[in-house]
Parts: sequence; C-alpha cells; structure tokens
Amino acid sequence: MKANYHTHTYRCLHASNVADELYVKEAINAGFDILAFTDHVPYPWIRYPEEHQDRMSYSEMDEYLQMIYTLKKRYQDKINILSGFEIEYYPEYKDHYQRLRKKSDILILGQHNRYPLIHDYGVYNNDNDVFIYATQICDAIATGFVDILAHPDYFMLGRSAFNDACIKASHMIAHQAALYDIPLEINLNGLRYGKKLIDHQEVYPYPCRDFWQIAKQYDCKAVYGYDAHDPSTLSQSWRIDEVNRVLAGLDIKIIDKLGR
Repeated sequence: MKANYHTHTYRCLHASNVADELYVKEAINAGFDILAFTDHVPYPWIRYPEEHQDRMSYSEMDEYLQMIYTLKKRYQDKINILSGFEIEYYPEYKDHYQRLRKKSDILILGQHNRYPLIHDYGVYNNDNDVFIYATQICDAIATGFVDILAHPDYFMLGRSAFNDACIKASHMIAHQAALYDIPLEINLNGLRYGKKLIDHQEVYPYPCRDFWQIAKQYDCKAVYGYDAHDPSTLSQSWRIDEVNRVLAGLDIKIIDKLGR
C-alpha cells in the first residue's frame, strides 16, 4: 500500500485531538508515498456548533488548507501530501463543491446522510433509502468532482439484510464507478463497528462481501483507505489482512495509487 487518501483531523470533532503533523510522521514511518488529508467538508450555511455536526466549521477551512500546504513543503522530500475533503453530494450545492475542487487536490465521496447532517444511512435505512443513497452516489460521480468513492457499502451499517434493493443499489453504484473509472474504497475503518447480524450471519457491515461480489462483475478498481481518525491507524496493517479475509477469492483489482 503506497497511498492513503482518507485521513481526518481533530477538526471533524470525532477524530483524536492530536497535531496534524503526527499523521504525516506516521505515514512516513509506515512507508507511504502519498498521504491525502480529506476531512469532512464544511458548509458555510450551517450554524455552528451543531450537536451532530461531525465536521470542521467553515471558518476553519482556510487554516486547514494552509496547514496542509505547510506540511507539504516541510516534508516534500519524504512524502507527497495532498489537500482534500470528504464530501457528501447534494445537487443544490454543486457550486460549493466546484469551489472546493479548485481549492484542493482531491475530493472523495463519502455519502453518510440523506440530507445535510440529517438521516444517517448508517443508523437505519429502508429499501427506498438505499435507492436514494445509490442515486446520490451515481449523480455525484457523473459531475466529475470526485476522485474516489469512499466506503461505497456504508449503507449496510444500517441494514439487517442484503436484499433485492441492496443488490439493485450495488449494481447502480458499481456500474457508474466503472463507467467513469472511479475507484471504490475498501474501507479499513468499518471494522471498528464490529460484526452484526446480517442475513442471520455475524459479519462486518462493511466491507460487505455481497457488495464487492457485484463490484467485481464490473471489474471496478479499488483502493484501500484507512479512514484514519488517529495517526496510529496508518500503521495498522492488520486491518488489510482482516478485510482481505472478508473478500477472499474475489480477485478485486486493487491499485496502489491514483493515476496522477
């Protein structure tokens, strides 16, 4: 593994309250060539603090980007550091995403909510919600804004069965990702939720083997993503071993880094 494109900071309010530079040092020690900071995208119209905002305030964004630029220069001989955001897609805010695209190196799509900060797919989602989730992802990919689709199987965190709706949604997502050549992330942080009962089996909600069996049919590219909320996560290679056990035998096309 040469790159991690999914890294958070203390600004998101649910990551470790540590200096940003520690992520860089840990990434270098782990042998990475590339580290992308992709904290949750802020929205200028949301009043802070919010009880469940789980993201930096908009007023912190310029400082966040300057921090990345400073670390990029400081460690330029040891690692390539990229600036970015993890966005959720809502079509009414396309102009906002376009501005972020111009300000940063990379945008990854991690659709957590049906509405901004409301209705978390990871808490509960019915069959119609799953369809909306897939539609939001497909629409986002079609804009050309995003470089990676983070935890595409996140919706399974709020499910107890992988049914026909989940199959249809997975086909929609995989087809669109393949069409636009957008890598799917094999998320290495879903393990933190532990196993739950899905279709009468104790399994991790994500990575979800049923989803990846469908993605494999479309020959989708994939990247590992540590989804790091603490620097130590970047050295925990056991996470790769564990998700590889979940996905054993699928022969997924995993790439080390984006073609950039």
